[in-house]
Amino acid sequence: MEQPYFTLKGQISLAFLKKSNFTGSYREMRYNLFIKDEHLVAAAYPQPYCWECTPEEQKTYQSFEVSAEGLDAAVAWLNEAYESRFSGTV
Repeated sequence: MEQPYFTLKGQISLAFLKKSNFTGSYREMRYNLFIKDEHLVAAAYPQPYCWECTPEEQKTYQSFEVSAEGLDAAVAWLNEAYESRFSGTV
């Protein structure tokens, strides 16, 4: 992957994630970022349903440290998830 498909620079902060989940979508992929058990968790799952209505087996998770570097790594992982799972589904 040469260029990231998307970035979240300026759209999200760790302070926000300490209070609430951050959900969004990019083309066919939806994602959820949240903090659980002192880890930053990124999850990717397919459209069309919301987080609560998507079957658990369709969600892919990865944990990161709760830091600016961890947030950057989570976004990089979401880009990799898009490339490997969703980019050919258009």
